[in-house]
Amino acid sequence: MTETLIKEKTGKSPAKQPGKLKRGYRRMQDFRMRNQERYHASNAVIGGLFPVFIVCMAELNQCVHISTFMRFFIHRPTVMLFDFLFAYLIYGLLVMLTNRIWAAAAVQGISYMTLSVVELFKYSTNGNHFKLVDLTVGTGFKSLKNLSSFAYIKITVPLVVYVLTAIAVLVFIFLRNPAFSKPLRERVLPALGFLTAGFLIICVPGVSHRIYNVFGVDTTASANAFSTNEKFERNGMLGFLVETTSERLGNLLEEPENYTQEHTLAAVTEKAKDAKSDVKPNVIVIMSESLADFRRVESLHLQTDAYDVYDRVAKRCHMLNVAVPTFASYTVRTEFELMFGLPVRSLQDTITPQREINVKEPSNMVSYYNSLGYETAYVHPFVETFYGRDTIYSTYGWDQMIFRDQFTVPVQEYGNGYVSDETVTDQIMALVKENDAPLYVHATTMQNHQPYDWIPDKTELEVYLEGVRTSSIALERLVNELEEAGEPTVLLFIGDHFPSMRKEGNIYDAAGINSENCDILYEQPALIWSNFELQEEALPQDTVSAFYLTPTMIEAAGLPVDPFYATVLKQRETNPVYTSIFMEPDDRNETLDLLTYDRVVGEDYTGSRPKTEE
Repeated sequence: MTETLIKEKTGKSPAKQPGKLKRGYRRMQDFRMRNQERYHASNAVIGGLFPVFIVCMAELNQCVHISTFMRFFIHRPTVMLFDFLFAYLIYGLLVMLTNRIWAAAAVQGISYMTLSVVELFKYSTNGNHFKLVDLTVGTGFKSLKNLSSFAYIKITVPLVVYVLTAIAVLVFIFLRNPAFSKPLRERVLPALGFLTAGFLIICVPGVSHRIYNVFGVDTTASANAFSTNEKFERNGMLGFLVETTSERLGNLLEEPENYTQEHTLAAVTEKAKDAKSDVKPNVIVIMSESLADFRRVESLHLQTDAYDVYDRVAKRCHMLNVAVPTFASYTVRTEFELMFGLPVRSLQDTITPQREINVKEPSNMVSYYNSLGYETAYVHPFVETFYGRDTIYSTYGWDQMIFRDQFTVPVQEYGNGYVSDETVTDQIMALVKENDAPLYVHATTMQNHQPYDWIPDKTELEVYLEGVRTSSIALERLVNELEEAGEPTVLLFIGDHFPSMRKEGNIYDAAGINSENCDILYEQPALIWSNFELQEEALPQDTVSAFYLTPTMIEAAGLPVDPFYATVLKQRETNPVYTSIFMEPDDRNETLDLLTYDRVVGEDYTGSRPKTEE
């Protein structure tokens, strides 16, 4: 009725009233504008001090306890000052880009607290602190989903309080609405200034080192995981993130001098070695997740029968002592060395060597066995996208890649939810039986992956040792079935690294292990079994790096050794161990560095795979 009267008097329909949501938004905006005018001075203080607040909250969150944070603040005040100043560079850039103080605070606040939470969970999970390069570990939703299966994600009261405090402050800044609005022309130069300053600090070594020295940020090169963790204690989370990013950028792989086809081919000095017989045995490589012998850590005085079956199998094998390039995580480092027969050290010890590959179809162990007429298969009972294996490993030349969803045998899970080693044994035997051609298999298991907390009232070590026991039973069954099958076969079995144990009172603390005495944690026993006579003179007696193992298997099995791998094996005479933790930084093997660069980053001049046209 009212609308009709209005229309009769004015000739127009009445204006439509805004909905509740729009009215609420307008009231909130009016409220924020009043706050902007009323609290102009205090808003300037609040907006100006936000970087100091968020740095403190991020560091406090990963420290967990206020007392721990205060000790760091008191003992490392210049590092905290560096964190504040660097945070102001980021904050200033964000303000110039967004033209809003609350928006800049939101972006920085959410980013800093997210990094802090990720750091907290990552270190609790595998004993390695978070670096920006860790963002390359997995891709896709399935990788992120599966990360939670081996992460010690524990929501605690301090974590909730710190995160809610940060959120509350961000909401407060939004409602207070500190004033800032400049035309674009007035923001361009300051934005470039903040960006340039940040770039110089992170990316230019001459500037980085001076700045870090002024503020006492530790720039000591980390030779192992324990020294890296000690650096974290001295630098805190934010200083550690910035400094390790600078370290990584300053340590990028460079093209060797005189990298030409002629120079590279000249480095391949050894002649090919002919096959010792016409037999082409099956070649099986099993890299067992986190399988290690804790009896070697003498300070533990470990008494256990968990290794009895392993020892029984070892008596039927040749045992080698092997230097591996990683500890507690980054399985792909040992995996790379075994698949390429080349050292991670030559790739500047990157934590994800497979992501350094620039060659379209890199030559490696797969292409070598393919050239001999072998069927080749990669077996890994986990999500295919983790570490980008599905896309990167597909360039290696595998005839089959069998991830968890592609297993052709019934899948059984171990007690922690990972696929059991018994299932991997079944899959390997299925491949052996279904292929008439000789077979090359690389299997990376998952059964003994962390966490080791799924058996009530048992310590991490006790749970872990149960996994060792069951893995050894699966290994013995595999050896027995291979022997019964009667096909000539050589098998390599090695653990990729010692396990991560991060609960309070963890075994490494109990053993008194630190950056000075952790070498033993980078050594692994390797077993080589065969049901035919090996060329025993090819097997090393002393400790060797992991990358030598797969070329050694070629020679020991009596297969033809091409000039490339003959040259790699030749380096064993002068550098039996070419793994960084055991070496001085400047101690380099130019031949191994050159050959690795060629096959991974360069032009693959030494490649054994026929080149395809682009």
